[in-house]
Amino acid sequence: MSTNVRLIATALTSLAMATASAGTSLTAAEVINQFNLVTLGDATIDSHVDGRSYIGGNLTGNGAVFAMHPNDMPSSSFAGLTVDGSASGLSVTAGGATILGNLSNSNINSGASVITGNASNTNFNGSGGSYVYGTKSGVNTNSGTMNATAAATQVSTAQSTDFASVLESTSDGLQALSSTGSYWTVSGNRVTFTAVANANGLAVFDLTAVDDTLLRYGEFQFNLGNASTVVFNSDVTSATINANFLNGSAAAIGSKTIWNFYNASNLTFNTQFGGSVLATDATMTNYNNIEGGVFVDRITQRGEIHLQPFKGDLNMALASASVSSVPEPSAWALMAAGVLVLINVGMRRGSRRD
Repeated sequence: MSTNVRLIATALTSLAMATASAGTSLTAAEVINQFNLVTLGDATIDSHVDGRSYIGGNLTGNGAVFAMHPNDMPSSSFAGLTVDGSASGLSVTAGGATILGNLSNSNINSGASVITGNASNTNFNGSGGSYVYGTKSGVNTNSGTMNATAAATQVSTAQSTDFASVLESTSDGLQALSSTGSYWTVSGNRVTFTAVANANGLAVFDLTAVDDTLLRYGEFQFNLGNASTVVFNSDVTSATINANFLNGSAAAIGSKTIWNFYNASNLTFNTQFGGSVLATDATMTNYNNIEGGVFVDRITQRGEIHLQPFKGDLNMALASASVSSVPEPSAWALMAAGVLVLINVGMRRGSRRD
């Protein structure tokens, strides 16, 4: 074997090992399904999150509780709580925690936990064990100690997915979807949304021309029919939503609906809201329960985030967006004709030089 071949083989082997050790990145569908809350930046939380959470910055908790309903959480290689920064003032019911910084004044009641910084005034209970890379002060390790290899694997998993890239691409893809003919009517203070689904069960509402007005109404009603995946596209930059979701519809639509606020920088929810909230550039504040996932830049959470794992077909929706962005046959014909003209001109010029 030549020296160059050996070097190439060694490089490929090292790359494979590095890729394996880094863990496998989650897809968009996996993120939306497995996580109840994802923030790309800091979070201030005074309430409960029923499912799994990823915080992309620092987490400041005041009685914050995570992974409250472990029996209902979709399976995942991620911990019940992952924080890409420091965290304090929280409890984790199940699934353990991975904190890529310091942890203080907290209780991890079940599951394996890894702290890459220091831990203080914290209890690690239940099963799974814990591993603290830094110093410990006022820490009870009732769950035992993890081995270093398992701890490193858990950290690798926590760092395996670029959540910002995945969610921003998802928002862009959903934004590209054309309306399926879904519509709304207004009567007094009530908006009724009526879904028209395509053959795949996808219903898309394009709210871009009216969202500033519609989102101010006081009552939302939904007729979703046979739609199994529902997308609301909104280009609103800022919104305060006070609408009551009628007839228990917030919980009823939560697992199949995504509100894609692709242009929002500030969102406030004062009433119970149904469906996943996707707003990767927004700071969100909720004072009432959200029935679905929350995927935002930053959050101040005052109300609960209830577990409604997304059961719609996100892959199908994103594939539909890709198809809708492909040029029509007539456009392809024009492009091909243009290329042929350029080739013909180039050949003529070449023959003249000869």
